[in-house]
Amino acid sequence: MKIEFLYFDGCPNHETALSKLKEVLSEMGIDEEIDILKIEQPEDVTRHRFLGSPSIRINDRDLEIIEDDSTEYSMRCRRYKNGETMEGFPSKELIRVNLLASQRD
Repeated sequence: MKIEFLYFDGCPNHETALSKLKEVLSEMGIDEEIDILKIEQPEDVTRHRFLGSPSIRINDRDLEIIEDDSTEYSMRCRRYKNGETMEGFPSKELIRVNLLASQRD
C-alpha cells in the first residue's frame, strides 16, 4: 500500500490531518510508511498533482476528489466534508473508509 501525505507550511491543518492519519493506521494495525511531501515551489503543484493542503492519497487516489482532465491543482488550504460541516482536515472515518477500500483493491 502506498500512502502519501501532501502539505505546505502555510496551511494550519496539516499537523492535525497527519496525526489523524497516523491514529487510524495504528487503530487498523496497518504498518505502512507515509511518504510526506512538502510542497514548496509552484512547479511542485502540478508535478505532484497537488489538490491543496492537506491532501492524503492512498495507492495514488485522493480521499475525496476523483481526478480527471478538469482537476485544478493549486497551493491552497483544503476543506473536507464531515457530516453537515466543512473542516480543514479529513475525518478519521474518511481516512478509514479509503484505507479499507484500498485493501479490497
